[in-house]
Amino acid sequence: MIWLLAVPVSRTQAADLEKIRVSIIPIGDVAPLFAAIQNGYFRELGLEIDTTPSAGGAAGIPGLVGGSFDIAYGNVVSALLAAQQGLDVKVIAAGTNVTDPKLDATGIFVKSDGGIKSGKDLEGKSIGVNTRNNVIWLYARAWVKATGGDPERVTFKEVPFPQMEDALRQQRVDAAFMVPPFSAVAEQKGGLSKVGSPYSDIQPGVDVGQYITTGKVLAAKPEAVRKFVTGLRKGVEWYNANLTNEALLTLISGYTKADVALLKLVPVPTAPLRTDVSQVRKTMDMMIDSKLLPAPLDLDKIIDSQAL
Repeated sequence: MIWLLAVPVSRTQAADLEKIRVSIIPIGDVAPLFAAIQNGYFRELGLEIDTTPSAGGAAGIPGLVGGSFDIAYGNVVSALLAAQQGLDVKVIAAGTNVTDPKLDATGIFVKSDGGIKSGKDLEGKSIGVNTRNNVIWLYARAWVKATGGDPERVTFKEVPFPQMEDALRQQRVDAAFMVPPFSAVAEQKGGLSKVGSPYSDIQPGVDVGQYITTGKVLAAKPEAVRKFVTGLRKGVEWYNANLTNEALLTLISGYTKADVALLKLVPVPTAPLRTDVSQVRKTMDMMIDSKLLPAPLDLDKIIDSQAL
């Protein structure tokens, strides 16, 4: 369980709070959630947020469906795959998107002296991704193809985000699709180079992360889910208003363990308040092209109105 600068609550108050169990990925994307926890927005609504880290949405969603969590921070690809498999998943809030290429700190990183500059150069080599068959994996494959390579000739190795830098420096992978803050920290240390930005290069504006629940939880706890979305949006508003404030960097450092001094060296992108269905549809089409999905899904059944 991860807590960040939680404001003390008396036993009487705590007993009155409804606990919501949330699976998260300890990356920059969930900063608005931790801002809402730190600033007491959830507590004001009668909620206690209990967070548990996972490697990615592909790992968190099984726990969600199995009842270990009420909500999971995941990604658009994992959510659509779960729906295709007949799981009753519901997107209830936006998590992160990539709207400004200048602020896209995600990317394919390689050793600076390794001679790798394109997807063609990665044929016969490996790319580190946090999990397979997720949004990172899909866009890494798309970038390889767009830069002259055959993704079928690239090995995709699962490496948790916090361990990607070491895996790359120790040559356990030849490249890594890294995300903030780990990408920014690794780049500032030297010796690594960013050779591509799969999100910005392939689909500018892509909706990447989402908060997901199940139809069962939504039916059993409709008011709690509504309060979660309300509190999260207040966290997004605080986050977007404090992009250059050291308080935000301190918050991110608290749960990622990244050094604040290094975080100051990179721009922080805004977070979305709403899910962009048109972007989700573009990703769905890419999944069909990559044979992850056999046919289009009914997004109205997957994306709850609260997310829009």
